[in-house]
Amino acid sequence: LFRSQCRVLGTSPEAIDSAENRFKFSRMLDTINISQPQWKELSDMESAMHFCSKVGYPCVVRPSYVLSGAAMNVAYSDSDLEKFLSSAVAVSKEHPDRKS
Repeated sequence: LFRSQCRVLGTSPEAIDSAENRFKFSRMLDTINISQPQWKELSDMESAMHFCSKVGYPCVVRPSYVLSGAAMNVAYSDSDLEKFLSSAVAVSKEHPDRKS
């Protein structure tokens, strides 16, 4: 809608993107010298487990562009991580506000 020059009420699409896009948000925090935990964008279970074992639990599992933090959880173990990632996979990339 925004690209089609439709008027968008409320928070601007650019502001939402700046907060939800992990790379943009991290870059903004770096610019204003705010420390942040180590993070990584991951798309498969094996990579996620490797990252969590590297940095140590607990780890926040948070899909981007999901209204109200849906499917966001804190994993305290590999089994938590598997359970939460299985739930997060059910959130559609095209329609992140509803389950596929």
